[in-house]
Amino acid sequence: MASIVADGAGVPRGLTRLVYVPRFWSRTKSEIETDAGKRLLVAWGFGDDEAQARAEAERRMQRLSQHFATGTSDPGEYDYGGGRPLREEILQVLGPSAILTRNRHGAVVLNAASLLFLDVDLPPEGGLGRLGRLLGKKDPVATAVERLRDALRTAAPGVGFRLYRTAAGLRVIAVDREFDPAGIETQALMQRTGTDEAFARLCRSQKSFRARLTPKHWRCACPKPPGEHPREESAKAEFAAWCQRYERAIEEHATCRYVETVGSGTPLAKLAHLIQLHDRATRCEEPLPLA
Repeated sequence: MASIVADGAGVPRGLTRLVYVPRFWSRTKSEIETDAGKRLLVAWGFGDDEAQARAEAERRMQRLSQHFATGTSDPGEYDYGGGRPLREEILQVLGPSAILTRNRHGAVVLNAASLLFLDVDLPPEGGLGRLGRLLGKKDPVATAVERLRDALRTAAPGVGFRLYRTAAGLRVIAVDREFDPAGIETQALMQRTGTDEAFARLCRSQKSFRARLTPKHWRCACPKPPGEHPREESAKAEFAAWCQRYERAIEEHATCRYVETVGSGTPLAKLAHLIQLHDRATRCEEPLPLA
């Protein structure tokens, strides 16, 4: 990943508007009394500068404290994918419509404003499934690819898609037209193809599509990264050492494997470089175990 991941310290302002990833985060804490005793509340604020992030953290703390004081809750603001941007480190801004970030598990993620990704999970294959294939029954993955192919042709006729195998299922990229992550057409396509519901909600909430470019650490015998973004200065050296260990651990793994193209294989000019980046970073053409 060294060829595509750059130091995010010099990320220019104004380039994250179509794919919004906050440049600054601020955390505030407050201890309150409850019927069960004292409870520590933590609220995160975000913004394009430190002052804005601090002000947002204070605002969220006031609302959180009020909810506890009145016995109400506001899951829409505080839960995962409920309207708050993901707290991820910006690695590289690729333009106004795409950003590379590092997720909480340490993997590199491509966030794109209009390059459609679909994630379709498959049930894990047990012993009976393997026995069935030995007895000549159809490969369940091949069956899933066939169903997905038919769903794409029916739901989005004339659109070209690239299909990939992942460790847990299938991934789809629309190559020759743009999609709106929060659009009705996109949500209908996700439902028709059996796209993971959590992934669909996140795309709608964040108003961007996401694709993990590097393997999951636990599939490569690598421990989870220490701490969380944004890290204190005292923790940055430990995290840098983890990153080096992670890069070594993923050397013999791919994130997905190219399967086939449905429809046109000619990508839209403005999407081509992102598709090429995806394929290079995921090592989808290499015969490596998937992680």
